[in-house]
Amino acid sequence: MNKDAVLATLIGFAIGLFITGLLLVGPNITKALPKIKMPAITFSQSKQKPTVAPTAGATPPQFAVTIESPLAEAIENSADLLVSGVTEPGSTIVIAGSVDDTAIVVQDDGTYAGKITLTEGKNDIIVTSYRQTNQASQTVTVYYTPESL
Repeated sequence: MNKDAVLATLIGFAIGLFITGLLLVGPNITKALPKIKMPAITFSQSKQKPTVAPTAGATPPQFAVTIESPLAEAIENSADLLVSGVTEPGSTIVIAGSVDDTAIVVQDDGTYAGKITLTEGKNDIIVTSYRQTNQASQTVTVYYTPESL
């Protein structure tokens, strides 16, 4: 027999004995080891307060702005985008895009709509509502590609 074959056989036998020993004795050894506690990891979810219709004698709701269109992470194939939503009637809205900004006075029913121009790729649109000393903002991200979907 050749020396390499004998050496390979001995190495394989030694590795096999080592693995078998770990399988037979390993569980008993792990019981003797000190217990290690992993730190607790918790993920908190942002809790949005539901909007409630005002009732007589109730405190007024917090001043806020909502973007209804476009949806978050939307993919648009037109550079002109209509942004619309709801806020407090009589407010002034500023829609800020990456290319231009649009200022709008909110209608009596609290709705607003305005157009901005998108650049190719990712666009962060910030809608800010102003009323007297109050200010509220909301951001939505949309992607623009001139290719047809």
